[in-house]
Amino acid sequence: MKTFTKTFKNVLMACFMLASTNFLAQTIITIDNNSGSTTTHQTIQAAHDAASAGDIIYVQPSGTSYGAVTIDKELTIVGRSHSEPSKISLLDGVIIRSSNVTLKGLKLSSLYPQSSGALVAPPFVGLTVYECNVSSLQLGEGQAAPIVSIDDVKVRGCILKSVNYIYEDATNVLFSNNIFDSPTPLYIYNTTSSVIANNVFRFQSSLTFRNNNPSGTAILYNNMFISNYGGESVINFRSGDFNLSNNLIYNYADTFNTVFANVSGGTHLESNTLANTDPLFTNVDSTVSTSLAGTGAYNPTIRLEEDLTLQAGSPALTGGGGGSEMGLYNNGFLYNTIGNPKGIPTLDVISYDGAVPKNGNINVTINAKAH
Repeated sequence: MKTFTKTFKNVLMACFMLASTNFLAQTIITIDNNSGSTTTHQTIQAAHDAASAGDIIYVQPSGTSYGAVTIDKELTIVGRSHSEPSKISLLDGVIIRSSNVTLKGLKLSSLYPQSSGALVAPPFVGLTVYECNVSSLQLGEGQAAPIVSIDDVKVRGCILKSVNYIYEDATNVLFSNNIFDSPTPLYIYNTTSSVIANNVFRFQSSLTFRNNNPSGTAILYNNMFISNYGGESVINFRSGDFNLSNNLIYNYADTFNTVFANVSGGTHLESNTLANTDPLFTNVDSTVSTSLAGTGAYNPTIRLEEDLTLQAGSPALTGGGGGSEMGLYNNGFLYNTIGNPKGIPTLDVISYDGAVPKNGNINVTINAKAH
């Protein structure tokens, strides 16, 4: 982090240079619905409609949602954070009707593709969702193969709060380096081109996965299954076959009472499991309900000192496939607990002159931090 003081004119130039270094070919549109804002657009749909393909929309943090949006052109939409106190960029439902869409640093109520009304027929190729908090995520529209609605989807560094669907018509799907905070995190219809690896699945008494592909095996590897429940906690596999390799299981309340189970036709093969093994996160607190190790809904806003990196000596550092690291930071991925998007600097005004003479300079002190 760097702290420095500049005149206001120079601060504006510094901000522009920081924000535009990687986006020289695009137009950058900023939306801000806070009191006193003078931005041209104050809803995400209005900014979308004014943008051209390839543009970038910055969503300023606000206590008020910027509404819903239907994206029918190639765009990058970037927020400040999904969980930083007083600095959350919040959208309602997001509908995807375009290829090459990137979403970063946002809190979303829902996200799903929809081919009806699309300017270009699906498949929509290239959806990237990084450092977002998503309440409801649906990939595909439930259409039978060989129809493909959406292809090449990457979901990384996110918090996923409800049931997440991978339908048959969603192909080449990657869920990696995420926290799933739901008792029913995944309903999988496409097992042949879905990768589910290096995630943390957080639950209490039970966790249920569904594989709705009768002829395919769903593969889960290098994941952690974390609970805090004073009794037997059960990880259920329902409706289809699963292959589990190099996963870790730990219950903070009852360290020898978490099991894998098959229910209602589900089966699973298991290998190299670190059962009842403390991952040794650097800083979690099982007495705080909103901690990753807690008993309530996970909320990183409440406990900012939470640190999910692994301590030296953690068995998870080498417990993954081929001796790799399990969980959120595999392959050097820099998971951010509050969802500041990678590659985008954050700027905070620390102090400024309360009054200056006419035509004078305003001295502003800012903190600049790259992620």
